[in-house]
Amino acid sequence: MYRVVRRRSLRPTVTQLEIEAPLVARKAKPGQFIILRVDEDGERIPLTVAGTNPEEGTVKIIFQIVGATTEKLNHVPEGGYLQDFVGPLGRATETEGIRKVCIVGGGVGCAIAMPVAQEFHRIGAEVTSIIGFRSKDLVILEDEFSECSDKMIVMTDDGSYARQGNVTVPLREMLAAGEKFDMIITIGPLIMMKFVTLTAKEFNAPITVSMSPIMVDGTGMCGCCRLTLNTEEGPVMKFACVDGPDFNGYEVDFDEAIARGRTYFEFERHAHEETCNLFKAADEFTAGAKA
Repeated sequence: MYRVVRRRSLRPTVTQLEIEAPLVARKAKPGQFIILRVDEDGERIPLTVAGTNPEEGTVKIIFQIVGATTEKLNHVPEGGYLQDFVGPLGRATETEGIRKVCIVGGGVGCAIAMPVAQEFHRIGAEVTSIIGFRSKDLVILEDEFSECSDKMIVMTDDGSYARQGNVTVPLREMLAAGEKFDMIITIGPLIMMKFVTLTAKEFNAPITVSMSPIMVDGTGMCGCCRLTLNTEEGPVMKFACVDGPDFNGYEVDFDEAIARGRTYFEFERHAHEETCNLFKAADEFTAGAKA
């Protein structure tokens, strides 16, 4: 069992938990992920490591409430326990030889991008961060990015905060002005990463994408995270969980990945609604009993 040491609500539907897991905390690196189960009957879900404290033996995870399991996870209190917390899994983000990097994060993907930006800052690289959200009330981790970035730009689709537009706008402006990066790393919704990659391609800029959003099982057995990479030798199939999650953005078949990512959307929506109703009924029963 793994104890929830701290919890922090970043937004109404986005939560950060700090889990007591000393072995994972000592080994995990930015870009890697863990697999957890909330309880004995729960499903296994992958979540990216959002930070570690090896001295305290804790690991941070950040998640958005989108399905039944994340709804259950959000109801685990401080001092409560998770059934399983296994990792680190996947390959860590490559940092060797990169002295100037642009991190492009979108939405809850910023939870994955943040420890990557922090690691580059730690090793002395020049870090530019572009983080984008639909609106002001969805902005997360702004202070954390500001602390580890030499330059930071915040974008909102509706213009309710900072600058209006999507993350490709400032990226294109910088590249068009002659800015050169050893690597652009983008993490967020698949459609966002697709267009960040297309923007980088206009200027022949190297780009790495994190394919964490399409993972399910996390071990390569379920096949849900399989990717088609269009390499120079021809199409190659890889698995995001064991071969990634980072890949050369130019090689990823985003259209295939996006189509597969929509497969279980309706199932998850219904499962989330059913779980919400169960918690609501339990709360109402508890309130009635106290009365």
